[in-house]
Amino acid sequence: MTSAAFPGVSLTFVPRGSDAEPLRTDVAAFLGRTRRGPVDTPVRVESWNDVVDAFGPPDGSAATPYALRGFFENGGRTAWVLRVSGPAATASAEWTDGWRVVATSPGAWANGGRVSIRYQGSSVAGPPTITVRVRVPGERTEIFAGLPPGEVTDRLTASRLVRLVPDGGPPDLGGAISTTWDLTLTGGTDAEPGRDEYATAVRAQADLPEPALVALPDLGADLPGPDHSDLVLELLRTVQPLLDRLVVLDAPPDVSTVDDVLTWTGALTGTGDDALLAAAAVYHPPLRAPALVGTGLANVPASGHVLGVVARLDAERGPHHTPANATVLDAVDLVTDYPEPQLVRLFEANVDLVRCMRGRGLVVWGGRTLSADPRRQYIAHRRLLHLLVRAIRRVACPLVFDVNSPELRLTLVRSLTSVLLETFRTGALAGARPEQAFRVVCDEENNPPEQDPAMVVCEIDVAPAVPMEFIRLRLVLGQDRGLEVIES
Repeated sequence: MTSAAFPGVSLTFVPRGSDAEPLRTDVAAFLGRTRRGPVDTPVRVESWNDVVDAFGPPDGSAATPYALRGFFENGGRTAWVLRVSGPAATASAEWTDGWRVVATSPGAWANGGRVSIRYQGSSVAGPPTITVRVRVPGERTEIFAGLPPGEVTDRLTASRLVRLVPDGGPPDLGGAISTTWDLTLTGGTDAEPGRDEYATAVRAQADLPEPALVALPDLGADLPGPDHSDLVLELLRTVQPLLDRLVVLDAPPDVSTVDDVLTWTGALTGTGDDALLAAAAVYHPPLRAPALVGTGLANVPASGHVLGVVARLDAERGPHHTPANATVLDAVDLVTDYPEPQLVRLFEANVDLVRCMRGRGLVVWGGRTLSADPRRQYIAHRRLLHLLVRAIRRVACPLVFDVNSPELRLTLVRSLTSVLLETFRTGALAGARPEQAFRVVCDEENNPPEQDPAMVVCEIDVAPAVPMEFIRLRLVLGQDRGLEVIES
């Protein structure tokens, strides 16, 4: 929400809202550092302008703003952003009688900000009013004119930059007809996030039903060494049971040689858990993109740009197509251009590449997860699964509290068949006829009479259009356990 004021006129603009759409598979979640903005609170943005409005103009110190710009420049339409920060302090200034003007979020970004508050007493021109002007370096000036004194606190909630925090009764405005206070915000500090802060953001993104793609552009710089791998594995353990999103990882900035990259990925793949590793893909090397501050180029993790390409191809062709062989925009070069023998080593380790192709520029070149299991190795296969799981939840969740009966099972089969028929018509499934593409079983075979009547089991087999084994899902609906979707 933004406000503008003219003499005698106060206008408030409320941006058009958009409801979350859990069936979409092109929405991304970004966890990382920004200049300002709420900490650990998901914010939905639909453009680069939304990012700047919610998180401030970037100062070039963090990778997440570059990733977000790359996402939208490459065709991304919607993202959720979780700002991650250490225990930073919030800038503020005392106004009167314990009342304080406080920056909207922690960090040093508001230090030096000037807040001018002018009180105009009651006169023949009208009742008393307060006008607030907020000027923070690097931010657009905000003016809130002609506010009734009793509404200042509520009206300042429209500000992107400050809040008025009351302490006790109404502020002491004195007896003067006109009074002005000039305040300077101080005391804000920045703090780099640690593992605990990232773990909190990981849990927060898992609670969002809409994102199908996840990136952590600043993670490599913020958590070096074993903490980095541990946090990635914690993220994958959080994401994998959901079966509805893909994590795109960047190698840490200090990982540059092929041997270093293979050692880093080996720390992840060494777990041997193919189901876990199927939730992640690595894209490398980093990119060179125009700097957000000043001129020249900056080294940028590839994840944000790649997610933008994935989102663009998702809208054009669907999630069941491999997100590869597509041009990357908003980047002009690679940080490292490996010779072909080293590219082969990376490819064999399931590291997806961004390559510089003559006549085409930068191109996404690869669509594999970190899993070595052929059933879970391909991103297109996993994202088709993610779409199906999201669609299945939509039709099955309303039936969770129904008692197991032939009528319920028939309703479930019909609803799931409708979803799978729609997927078949898009070309995502194999076979010339629907019965060759999928099968839904929910009868007495997998729901015998002696089974708990509060639980329903449904099994689904789906054949992807690409030459690959069937996807097999098992749905369990229980009044005491909700809905579980299990990949067999």
